[in-house]
Amino acid sequence: KARYTLAEGGQGAHISLLSGRATASKHSLSASKTYMVESDYVFQPRVFTELQHAQAIAMSYDGLNPLPPQYCYLKPHYLDVQTSYFEHVARGAL
Repeated sequence: KARYTLAEGGQGAHISLLSGRATASKHSLSASKTYMVESDYVFQPRVFTELQHAQAIAMSYDGLNPLPPQYCYLKPHYLDVQTSYFEHVARGAL
């Protein structure tokens, strides 16, 4: 990410009687632009604390390419495999 910084300084500062503005006998002005490697969150940290029971965030890999991170809905082994996660949630099994 690029970050910009502006700095202004003056020596012998006073208020101008003509304009009413702050002025100084010696002025300095500097501007800088810096670049930093800064990674952004894919998911905000609070998302992990808000996951419900039997939910996860998975970064899958298909053997060739990594897939983007996504929500993963898990079912315990003792629940019927023919019934979807969302049906179990609706019935109150999860």
